[in-house]
Amino acid sequence: MKTKSIIVFGLATAIVTSALVFDGVSHRHSANSNQAIAQNPVTNVAADPNSNPAMEVQPIQGGQPTDDPSAGPAAAPGADSATATQDVAPEGADQAQTDADADASQPPAPQPIVVPAGTTLTVRLSEALGSRTSEVGQRFSATLDQDVVVRGQTLIAAGASVTGKVVSARPAGAVAGEANLQLKLTSVNVDNANLRLATAVRSFGPKIKGKNKVGRFFKGLAKRASGEEKEVLLAEQSTYSFTLRRGLQIQ
Repeated sequence: MKTKSIIVFGLATAIVTSALVFDGVSHRHSANSNQAIAQNPVTNVAADPNSNPAMEVQPIQGGQPTDDPSAGPAAAPGADSATATQDVAPEGADQAQTDADADASQPPAPQPIVVPAGTTLTVRLSEALGSRTSEVGQRFSATLDQDVVVRGQTLIAAGASVTGKVVSARPAGAVAGEANLQLKLTSVNVDNANLRLATAVRSFGPKIKGKNKVGRFFKGLAKRASGEEKEVLLAEQSTYSFTLRRGLQIQ
């Protein structure tokens, strides 16, 4: 019994000793592992064998990912638009400035020159006209006999070509009364341009005076019987005056 007890005691001692040794080794291995983990923390997950390291997502400023690893920090939102707004001039500003400069360099437009209504035009006939020889609607020619002066400035020089029109031509012997001729001016040539004239109608020939048409008719008969009634004749180179009914713009 003594021998068996010794053997059992020895085995028990060996088992306890082995357990203590194994426990110590386990504790040391665990401590070393914890120390290695503390010194080398894991920062990346295991890479996929099929993945490309160049395509790994890299963090950028503002928390937005980018696929380009070489790209620098992204600009803050709205930075590009703000820069563009500062650099680009307002639309049409350059053209408006160019137009303003062109207008400033140009001389002011000349003011129009106007011969006012009521101005007298004195003309010299280039042909003879008469109550019996002329016809209604006939055109005649003349020249300006005197300068047209307004406020001390000569607007139309004498010698300018003038055109007129026969408004009425009534020969002697007509039942309505004595011979009569009516004329008006229609245009004047200024600086090689024919300008339209509007003058009052000028009437030539004596008028039979009477209280009414019947009285004028009998007076006309008496004149025709006595031979006092005559034709109206305007000789060539004779001068006559006409009045502008509307203003004439020269320029």
